[in-house]
Amino acid sequence: MTVDREFLSGLRRSSVTVAVFAASFVFMYAGVVVLLKYLYVYFRGFSPDLSEHLLRGVFYGLSAAAIGASAVISKRRYSAEALRDKIDEADSLVRHLVLTPVISMLFAEAVLIFGFFLFFLSAMYVDFFMLTAISFALIIWSVPSVGFLEEVLEKTRGGGPFY
Repeated sequence: MTVDREFLSGLRRSSVTVAVFAASFVFMYAGVVVLLKYLYVYFRGFSPDLSEHLLRGVFYGLSAAAIGASAVISKRRYSAEALRDKIDEADSLVRHLVLTPVISMLFAEAVLIFGFFLFFLSAMYVDFFMLTAISFALIIWSVPSVGFLEEVLEKTRGGGPFY
């Protein structure tokens, strides 16, 4: 049994398109932070009296939870059990395979927004850029390769429409 590579290449192209859109938000947020940093040199955040350690703990903890949730949900959605139920119905399978990277990218954007909160609350530029890099890496990680999709679909050993 072989998987239709043309179909999987189309799924990857769709995921890359969504990833480019998600990455544009990363650059947009970074642009806002850089502009504020250089236009308002004395910007100390909107709540500079809050403890930086507390803010870091909260937002890094939320970021770690988002990363963990993204990994668990992706692993579950790409599992043979999850795909086995959908392998015989093309529409359901396509929807499932397209939506899985989008869900991961949503969690990546959450990490970016947590960094943005750190910046706006206490002007933590370095923390923002660290979380931005993590967010960007998660967006790239969420795009499945054609080989990965082939491997995942082969594990189902179903007789679906793409075999």
